[in-house]
Order: sequence, then C-alpha cells, then structure tokens
Amino acid sequence: MIASVSRGDYTRGILAYAYGPGEQDEHTDQHTVAGFEDLLPDPGLAADFQQAVSQLAKILDLRVVQAGKGAPKEHVWHCSLRAAPEDPHLSDQQWEDIARRVMNAAGIAPTGDPDGCRWVVVRHAQDHVHIIATTVRADLTGARLHNDWQRVMDELTLIEQDYGLREVPREPHGRGSARTTAKRPTRAEVHKAGRQGREPSRPVLRTAVRESLAGAVSEEEFFGRLADHGILVKVHRLPSGDAKGYSFAVPGDRNGAGQPVWYSGSKLGPDLTLPRIRARLAITADEPGEAISRAATARPALLHAGRLVDQALDDLTGSGSGEGPDPQALLAQAAGLGEVLDALAQTHHGPTRAQIAAAAKASGQAVYLHERAADQKMRALRSAARALLAGGPSLGRANDGDAAAALFDILMLMAITLYRLHRAAGQRQHAATAKATRDQLRAAYTQAAAKPLTALTAHGKRLPQAVQARHTATVRQALPADLAGRVLGGHEWLALAATLTEAQTHGHDPAALLRQAIGSREMDSADNPAAVLLWRTRRTANLPAITPPRPAKRRTTTPAPAPAALPPAPPAAPRRR
Repeated sequence: MIASVSRGDYTRGILAYAYGPGEQDEHTDQHTVAGFEDLLPDPGLAADFQQAVSQLAKILDLRVVQAGKGAPKEHVWHCSLRAAPEDPHLSDQQWEDIARRVMNAAGIAPTGDPDGCRWVVVRHAQDHVHIIATTVRADLTGARLHNDWQRVMDELTLIEQDYGLREVPREPHGRGSARTTAKRPTRAEVHKAGRQGREPSRPVLRTAVRESLAGAVSEEEFFGRLADHGILVKVHRLPSGDAKGYSFAVPGDRNGAGQPVWYSGSKLGPDLTLPRIRARLAITADEPGEAISRAATARPALLHAGRLVDQALDDLTGSGSGEGPDPQALLAQAAGLGEVLDALAQTHHGPTRAQIAAAAKASGQAVYLHERAADQKMRALRSAARALLAGGPSLGRANDGDAAAALFDILMLMAITLYRLHRAAGQRQHAATAKATRDQLRAAYTQAAAKPLTALTAHGKRLPQAVQARHTATVRQALPADLAGRVLGGHEWLALAATLTEAQTHGHDPAALLRQAIGSREMDSADNPAAVLLWRTRRTANLPAITPPRPAKRRTTTPAPAPAALPPAPPAAPRRR
C-alpha cells in the first residue's frame, strides 16, 4: 500500500478535490467512508455540492478558528492511501479500520483520545481513499506530528501483513526512499505530458542519461551519446570556468515562455549529479576511446561481457570473510549491473528485447550511492557494458543465440545474488529492485535458451552409454555430493554431458572445467545448476556456437531389377511314329 502525506492551509480546497469529479473526471462514487463524528455532511451525496463542501470545511476548521494565532499556518493534514492492483477489494469498513490505524500512528487521532483532531475519510475510487484532517486538537493544542511520515510507513507495513496485501519495500529510517529510488514525475508533469501526448520528461531523461553513461569513458563520449538520443545538455560553470553541474532537457518540453524545461542531474536522481557522473567515467578512463563499432557479429562481445560479469559475480560472492560483501561494494556492483543492462537494452534486438528493456527499466528505478573507495568494484561491469556497445546489435538467433542465452543466465544469477544480499542487509527497496530485475531476466533467458538447450540435449541423447557413464563419474568426482545429485537429476544433464564431450574434443579436462566453474561460489541460489555449469563451461572453454545435430542419413535400398522374362519355349518336335 502506497501512502502520500502532505500539509496545506485550505481545507475547503482539498475537500472539493476529494469529493469532486477529479481533474479529468476520473472520480466515481464519491462518498464519506467515516468521520470523527457521525452525521457529517457528505458532499458526494448532497444535492447542493458547494454548500455541503463549505459546511464540512467549517466543521473541520472549528478548532483551527478557535485556536486563532496559535493554530499552525499549514493546518490541513492530507494522506492518500492506495492499494496495489493485485490486492483484494477492500470494503468501506476495511478502509475505515486502515485509516484509523494510520491516524493513530501519525498522531492525528490516537485511539481512545477524546481530544483528537477532526478528520474525514473520503473514497472516490475502488483502490484508494483520502484522509483529510485539521491538526488542532479539541484542547486547542497542535497534534504531535513529528516524524509522522515514518510512523505511517511502519504502520502500513503491519497493515499489509494483517490484510494480506502486497508488501511494499520501505527503508527503515526516515524518508530514505528518496535516496534509494529515482525521483518520480510530479502530478503537473504527468498531466502536461498527457495533454501533449508524450511521456513525462523526467523518466525519459533519466533513461537517456543512464544509457548514455553506460560504459562511457569521457565527457565527450557521454555528451555525444546524449546528442544521439536527441537530448539537450547545458553545462553550468563557476566564475573560474570550471563545470559545477549539468542540466538536461527534452526538445519538445517547453515552458510558457517557449524555453526548454531543464532538469538538473539531481532532479533525475542523486546518482546523476556531476560529481557522480564524473566518478563513473573515471573508473574506465584508461579504456579505448572508441566504443561503437560495426562488428560482423555480436557473439565475441556477448561472450566477453559474460566473462566480465562472471568475474564481477566471483568478486561479489568470493570476497570477505564469510560475513557477506562490504556494503559499499554491494552498492557499487548493483550500480554496475544497471550499466550492463542499459547497454544491453540498446544493442539487443532479438525476440527477448522487451524483457531486456523491462529489466533495464526495473534496475534503473533504483539509486545506488556508494563511497568513492568502492568505485573499482564497478570496473568489470562497466567494461562489460562497453564491450556490448562495441559489439554492435545482437539478434539472439543463429550464431549469437547461445552467447545471448549464456549472458542472460549469468546476469540472472547476478540479480539473484544481489537480491539475497540486499535482503540480508535489510535494504528492502534494493532487494525489491533486484527481484523485479531477476524476474525479467529469467523470462528473457527461458526464451533465449530454448533452442540451444534443445540442440545440446539432442546431442547428449546420441552419446554412447559408456560416454554418459564416464561424465556421470566425472560430475560425482568434481562436485560436492549434494550439488552433483542436483546436476545429474536436472533437466539439462544431457545438455551438460554434450558440452563436456565437446570440451574434451577441444583438449580440455572436463573435471577441471567443472571445478573451475563452481570455484568458491555457492550454487544454492541457482534455479538450475546444470544450466549454470553448462554456460560457464562453454564460456571458459571458448566453445563454438551451438548447432543442431545433423539428421541421420536414411539408407535407401535400390530394388533389384525384375528378372528378364524367359524366352518362350520352342515348339516341341513332332514325334515319329
């Protein structure tokens, strides 16, 4: 359940909005769910709407008027509560119970307190309600609203559990979500974009800036990519001439004076300020300056990117002393994964393009702020993003189909690992982001891997029993017993056996490859350990593209020619008498 808490100074105005038709006639069945007392005027049902709104406003404002100069300037407390689309339908009685719990937590109307503030709960849609209260109590003192937002968030977490609603990740302290998620467009920005038939500028700019930053090594390259995206850039400078900040604009978004509407990097997210952007550029500043090429095939780039992501995952799970990775390194690696996905969203044009774009979008909603000391933890992933851009478009078919599937597999494993580590660290918002990213990557992998795995399984089925038995013994020898059991009992065992056979023909030791594939990394989080080992083995051994087995040649037998007809027997000689 999502809550928005705000303050105001005009009670009648917010009542007129809540009970009215809405800015685009979106409100339906407007009515009062509950109030601080019974028999309050209900503007949603009244014959004279304006009169009923005025009467209700005067009732709610009574204590404010009585308090005179002692009343706070912003005396209106407004909280909207919205359920998730998948949540069960909530009745008016349930919404009233939820609203009372929220007001008790906020300090508006503590349970059992006869001097609580005056309030009303309004419903004008199936999925949300508005709580409108005035913040002067019956004893003419102000409501104790210090840290009300956090107390409401804590209570909503309990409400979600009690009502079986979708649990929304929330940061444990204060308004921390502002530093862990991207800034959303305001209501005015959304309505303006809707009138003009376009997307709001803020998320469009954030996506363009992130994609332009992915793998870039200099400001010149960064600005060049922004120009390719059609984004306007303005550099703010100090009197000394040094840059102090960036602003970005969408060409079609203009203010009343016809000028572009500029958004500073900080308005798009605290991770896109000038210092943060320059810090990222510096991580890989020593790499070649030209990133984009016209490669004949994207396969080498996909394989190289997979190796770099694999390296980053090893660093994430293999470092430390068993107590988990350093928190700053975790944030840096999560930011690096976002760069890889931003690059992949620009270069992948195969059947799974929508899922990859959705994964990049999910990852891009989060903000990862880490200390400069952890910057180098992003290096491998920034290099992977650069490799993908250098490789050019990939189609996920034919020659690069298996390479794309292998990359999706390791990216999915990275997202799974980040989800587990974020959750263990109590970073619920980041854990939710990693989970959403994982789900999209899993969908992309499942579709991309179908044909290569089918081909490998067909190869595996053709292996002689003696070869299969030898590989079974190798797996039991090279892997821990529980992992070996999962691999041999998995759906992809025959595909892995075919890969081990192929690797052996290229001069590799299957047992050594398997031991190298697991390394010191845990495999409990892998959905399909046989598939993980398969792709890692192919990447390590640098095996060629997977091709389906050739159909067996059918033996054709040429029918024997029909025997020639015997010549007619000569007529019998006449018998002599």
